[in-house]
Amino acid sequence: MSREFEKAIDSITPELLQSYLESQNWIKDGNISDQATIWHREHDELYGHEVIQPSNSNIRSYGQRLVEAFKAIAEFENREISAVVDDMLNFSLDLIKVRVEHPDVEGGTIPLDDGVLLIERSRDLLIASTLSTFKKQKVFSGSRSQDVQDFLSKLKLGQTEVGSFVVNLISPIEINRNAQKDGCETSLARSVSVNLARSLTAISAAVSKYSDSKSIFDFEETVGKGVSANLCDALIGLSGRTKSRCFSIKIKTGGLEAEPINFYNNYEFSPQSIPYLEAASEYLKGRYTVKNFHVSGLVSVLKHLPNDEYGQVTVKALIKGKLKSITIQLPLEEYWLAFDAHRTGNEVSCHGTLNVSPRSAQLLEPSSFEVTGRTDGFFMTKT
Repeated sequence: MSREFEKAIDSITPELLQSYLESQNWIKDGNISDQATIWHREHDELYGHEVIQPSNSNIRSYGQRLVEAFKAIAEFENREISAVVDDMLNFSLDLIKVRVEHPDVEGGTIPLDDGVLLIERSRDLLIASTLSTFKKQKVFSGSRSQDVQDFLSKLKLGQTEVGSFVVNLISPIEINRNAQKDGCETSLARSVSVNLARSLTAISAAVSKYSDSKSIFDFEETVGKGVSANLCDALIGLSGRTKSRCFSIKIKTGGLEAEPINFYNNYEFSPQSIPYLEAASEYLKGRYTVKNFHVSGLVSVLKHLPNDEYGQVTVKALIKGKLKSITIQLPLEEYWLAFDAHRTGNEVSCHGTLNVSPRSAQLLEPSSFEVTGRTDGFFMTKT
C-alpha cells in the first residue's frame, strides 16, 4: 500500500465503516467473537457478497482487515478500491468547494495576497452561515455563542486543487448512532450546509431581481433565508482584491446523513454581480439611498436658527414597516407650513432622495412639499 493509502486507512474507524455499510443497505449477519461483524446483502441472489467489518481499530491486523473489507465492497459496487476509500473518507463530512476562475490562476497558483484573502473570505462564508443557522438577522457583530464557537473550531481546511484555484472547507459530521438509526436528528454540520445553500439561493435570486428593478428592498426578504451583510461581504471578497474573478461555491454533502430534498448544490457568481452584492451588504447594514421617494407623516421636531434661510423638520414615517425619523431641510416658506402642520396635527408630504444610515434618515433634494391633512397613522410610498 502507498503511504497516502495507509494514511487514509488510519482515518477510517469501525464506526465509520459500519455507518457506510448501513447507508448502502448491507445487513448485519452475525459476529466473529468481539473482533468483527459479518455483513451480507439482503436478497438471496446477492447473498454471496460478504464484508467482514473489524470491530476494534486496536487489533494488530486492523489495516489489513479494512483493505479486505474495501475489496469486497469495491467488487460488489464494481468500482476501484480507491474510489470506495474516497467515498468513505468523505462520508462523515460536508464539503464546501470554493473555486475561483481567472487567467492568473489557471496554472494552479494565485497571487499571495489574493490567496490569503480567498481563504479568509471562505472562512467568513462559513462563519456567516453558521451564525444565521442559529439566528436570522441582517448583520452579525460582537461575541459569538459557545455553540457557534465549538462548531467553528471543528471546521477544517482541505488541500487546494490545481487548475482554477479551489479551496476545500471541511465540516465534519459527528456520528450519532441513535440519531442515525431513528432519522430524527440533523447534525449541526448539515444544518449549516443547508442554511448556506438556502442563503446562496436567496441572494442569487435577489441579485437577479435587483438588477432589473433597482429596488434596494428586494434584499429585505433574504434575511429570513439566512442572508446577512457578513455573507455578502464574504462573497465580495471571494472575487479578489480587484473584484474581477468569477467564483463558484459547491456544496457536497456526506453520505452519513440523507441529502435534503430540493438541495441545490452549485452556485456561480460573476464580477458583474459584485456591485449588487455590495448594494445588498450596505442595505443590510442599514446604509442605503433610494431616489424618487414620497414620504408622508407627522412632523415631530422643528429646528430653525435666526437669520437662516432654511429650517429643518423631522417627519415620523414608516420605511418597510419600521418607524423612522426622517429629517428634511426646507426653504423658510415651506418650513413655516410644516410648523403650522405640527401645531394643528396635520400630515406633510414630500418627494426626494431618501438617504438612510443606521442612526439617521434624511430626505435630500426635497420637492413638492405640501400639507396633506389629518391622519391617524403613518405611511410611506415609492413613486
